Amino acid sequence: MRMACANLAFFLSPQGRNSWPYQPEQPVSLPEDFFGVCVASSEDPACDDYILARLRELGVKCVRVDYGYDSPGGFADRLVGRLSSEGYRVALHLVAPRRDMEALDTPDGAARWREFVRDAFARFGGGVELFEIGSTVNRRRWSGFTVPRFLRAWEIAWAEARERGLVLAGPNVTDFEPFYNVAILQALRQRGCRPEIHTNNLFVERATEPEAFDPKILGPGWAARLKFNTVRKAALLGAIGRWAGVPRTYSMHVSWSLRRIRRLLVDVEEQQADYVARYGCLAAASGGLQRVYWGPLIGQREGLIDDGTTFFPEVFHVTFYGRANGKVGDYRIRPAFRAFQTVVRFLAGTTFTRRISARGSLEILEFQSAAHTLHAVWCRNGDCAVAADCYAAEALGAAEAFDRTGALLAAAPVLFTQRPTYLRWKAAAAIRLAPAPGSMADLRLAARGEAEYVPIRQPDWRGLALARLAGDKIDPAALLPGRLAPMDSAAARVLRNKRNRVWSVAAPWDARRQIVVKHFRPATGLRGWRQRFKAGKARRSWNGAQELLRRGIPTPEPVAWLEHPARPHAHESYYLCAAFAGGTSARQAFYAVNGGAAEFLGEPVAGLFRQIAELLARMHGRGVFYRDLSAGNLLLRRGADGNLEFALIDTGRARIGVKGLGIRPRLADLMRLCHPLAWRGREQFLRAYFLAANIRFAGWMRLAFHYYDWKHRLKKWLRPWR
Repeated sequence: MRMACANLAFFLSPQGRNSWPYQPEQPVSLPEDFFGVCVASSEDPACDDYILARLRELGVKCVRVDYGYDSPGGFADRLVGRLSSEGYRVALHLVAPRRDMEALDTPDGAARWREFVRDAFARFGGGVELFEIGSTVNRRRWSGFTVPRFLRAWEIAWAEARERGLVLAGPNVTDFEPFYNVAILQALRQRGCRPEIHTNNLFVERATEPEAFDPKILGPGWAARLKFNTVRKAALLGAIGRWAGVPRTYSMHVSWSLRRIRRLLVDVEEQQADYVARYGCLAAASGGLQRVYWGPLIGQREGLIDDGTTFFPEVFHVTFYGRANGKVGDYRIRPAFRAFQTVVRFLAGTTFTRRISARGSLEILEFQSAAHTLHAVWCRNGDCAVAADCYAAEALGAAEAFDRTGALLAAAPVLFTQRPTYLRWKAAAAIRLAPAPGSMADLRLAARGEAEYVPIRQPDWRGLALARLAGDKIDPAALLPGRLAPMDSAAARVLRNKRNRVWSVAAPWDARRQIVVKHFRPATGLRGWRQRFKAGKARRSWNGAQELLRRGIPTPEPVAWLEHPARPHAHESYYLCAAFAGGTSARQAFYAVNGGAAEFLGEPVAGLFRQIAELLARMHGRGVFYRDLSAGNLLLRRGADGNLEFALIDTGRARIGVKGLGIRPRLADLMRLCHPLAWRGREQFLRAYFLAANIRFAGWMRLAFHYYDWKHRLKKWLRPWR
């Protein structure tokens, strides 16, 4: 009841009404110490040296160290001493083990907590910036805290700190559950023991991307209405602190787990680095936070530095990050480290001045320093924007461009993608923007370092085309239909000549390679009328292939998509991709199995089925409903290393989601794939698939395959009358 009353009081107050926008609005002056990082050491003194060297690289002076009941006299003492002696501003996070926190209700438990905080204050009181009390107080199973238990722990620590004039911060609510922040701060205000700093661990990874609206607050249907993204969450937490009389709000621990990213996407360390940079920019621009600590510095799943182990602690790092695991010699700097280093370098000590209005998912945030104007530019996952559609040519020409790692580029990129780009001008420079900057509508792009694309804009064609692939430079003009060998030429190999025509030709940049040209003719009649409400077929094929690549599902390398700029549905269009040389199809494999073959391409049938099943289970688990998964659209070959290689083609009908598929779309794909396969082989393959997908197979699922067989027999019988 008290929690409800406190929240009602806040949300009816001026700070609780319309004071937390979801887009950055007001200028925000960022202190030099806006960014910090969470650190922990080990028994090896060389770990201290390593940490201090990495902190100097990052350029941060604020560090957070977790300190527990077993820490006095150990390596945590040693690390805090080193940090303090070298001028770092230490936030010492005092954490009791869960069992001891649960015992706080007893006299012995309270006495032990009092003795612990008194000893910590005596040891470090003059050498640290602040002491944080509370640890994921809204996660009882992690920390042992309840709200009454936290209030008891806080009162004990506050009384000890007040005698010594120390700075206390709390309560360390984790994730975004502001009802706890309101209730706890209100209780502390009423008791006359408010913290000097309001702390929260502002994770947003459950929304997948830092710009995304959180679908877990009231469900996906309310996400776009409530608009709780990183900016709004940070602004609301800041408003809660100010309402309670605590003007400073710090986010003490935030990270992105590689395991969570891996559920849907590949290149997980690159994705993590993108999120680090984008979160840092948005948190800085939000105006709700006065400091953000990234953590942990060294860790297996979330660390900016990989600890070289597979060990994950029983107590989550956000609750207690007490040790850096592994050996110093095995530590490896991840891309996220460089991304965070760049954010610190460019944003600390600047003033956020404005968010430039843009269409789609394009973000342009402007930061000002005495010497420079900086734009942080990016799109959301899988989107892209043409730089020339965002800035005038003279503005791009005058800018210094830096990539996510802070490396200076020779020129501004042609495309802005999900990987942030930083554009910097002299402070007095006039920066002219395009009239309506924005991301490209209905277009997907996998941001991969080995492939670079450029826009095609001609009177008869628009699209994207490869400009570089794995070091090979490509002339995009050579990929235009008028420059490629036509299907009826001697240089072409016809693959299909029906409603859509498909042929292969030599790649313009390397005659030893082949590319496949898929020519879509405009649909007519009812089919043509329906197509008007969809993206063009070439674009859909491109989008499907790019989404498969983002999810680590093999498909031939997309080379270009081309369509008419004004009326794509009334004109022909083209999709170009790399050829899958030396490949055959799953249909041929299934025919061989039906004929009694024990192996195919030298692979035993059981192994072949297992590998196909694992590929499809992974595809479905990452949200891909293929919708055209005929056995002819799954290609395979024996690779140079002796292993089977696969590729999915005809990607235009794929539907892409953000979570694993349910059983019905899985069956819809499987019944198409298995149609050429006799029932004996089907049973064997389906056992392999459901084992790989970790789904229990039920007898009723066979009905989908019987239905599809019957449907094909009927279509074949009706064909002469059509």
